[in-house]
Amino acid sequence: MIPEVALHKIYLETPTMLKYKRMLTILAASILPLYFSMFRYHVFGATLRIADLVCAVTLFLTLLIFPKFYLKFFQVKFLPMWLLVGYIIVQGMLLENTASSVKESIQFLWVCFYLGIASIYTQWDSKAFFKWMLIFLALSALYTIFYHFSLGHFTRYKLASDGKYAFGLLTVLLLLKANSSSERRYWIYFAMSLIPLSLSMERKGVLGVILVIILVASIRVVIAKPKLKGAVIFLTGFTMLFIPYLLTQASDFIDGKIYESYFLDEKLALFTSNMHRESLLINAYQIIRDNFFFGIGADRITEFMGQFYADQRLNNGAHNFYMDMSVKYGVIGLFLHLLWAAVLSFFSYSSKRFSINLLLFNLYCLFVITFMADGQAVLIVFLFSFLNPYLFEHHD
Repeated sequence: MIPEVALHKIYLETPTMLKYKRMLTILAASILPLYFSMFRYHVFGATLRIADLVCAVTLFLTLLIFPKFYLKFFQVKFLPMWLLVGYIIVQGMLLENTASSVKESIQFLWVCFYLGIASIYTQWDSKAFFKWMLIFLALSALYTIFYHFSLGHFTRYKLASDGKYAFGLLTVLLLLKANSSSERRYWIYFAMSLIPLSLSMERKGVLGVILVIILVASIRVVIAKPKLKGAVIFLTGFTMLFIPYLLTQASDFIDGKIYESYFLDEKLALFTSNMHRESLLINAYQIIRDNFFFGIGADRITEFMGQFYADQRLNNGAHNFYMDMSVKYGVIGLFLHLLWAAVLSFFSYSSKRFSINLLLFNLYCLFVITFMADGQAVLIVFLFSFLNPYLFEHHD
């Protein structure tokens, strides 16, 4: 294992190297917005995502021009990544699901390699990375709007798939930028971004932004009136005292919902999103309960969900990252994911780069994936803020 160093400083700052770094910074900054876009096409029965192509080009050019950047993956903080890959493969072998486990491991490493490399370019020039990320997010959101407008859909962009997640991410990044900047124009940009976010009617994005707005306002009040800090701590601690009570009540509530699920109107659930989502969550809970420690393995959620429905069109994941992870890998697999996030946070805190904006972005990412179905783009959201702690550095 090698110590954590600024790997971008290993190479001489020649004009040619700076040109390559600028180009690759733009490419790396575009990848997450492209995952949250409608730039995906069906070719020979397969879905071709522009984001995957740009990611492959970025990783290949980095390997070709800056091969020492890949030393990052042999640093101590990446040990949990290799542990997770080992766990997924061993679990697949034990469950006779090796092919799916190998595929999941490759997808997991693909995401981690992108985020690890992107963090180097962000550390080199966080202002440029942040700027280009905002630009591509705005382009992604505008394309989604224009596409739906052309079809006469002025709100609720259902055809966008993962593209609808760009609206909330764009708004929250502009909010955090405005929160740390003395320039009024960023508050204007943030206010403008609320219009497309509202039109999208994407609940998880709207709720995530509301959460961050409340936290930003609370922090500003505490900073303005430090005496309120004790009251906030008291209220937080007092609220936590009710957690055991809420857990006991949740158990009875879930048992009641399981009973109700036996009488699900599948024809109605097929066209009622809330009813279908609730049914999926309840069924996922039952799968987790029966496969608590090690899960059922990769790519088997729809197979196990099929046991609960006569109409197989209702088969899907839980639309909840944490529950999907628990279904696939058990609570051990979920714990390993969360443990890595905690380890990365510890490294950020110990290196004194842990800022309020980074904390708020962490909370936003952890919150919105509670409502997002498992997938490559969602895994990027979960790990992005933890693997890229430089995003909010050196902006002013």
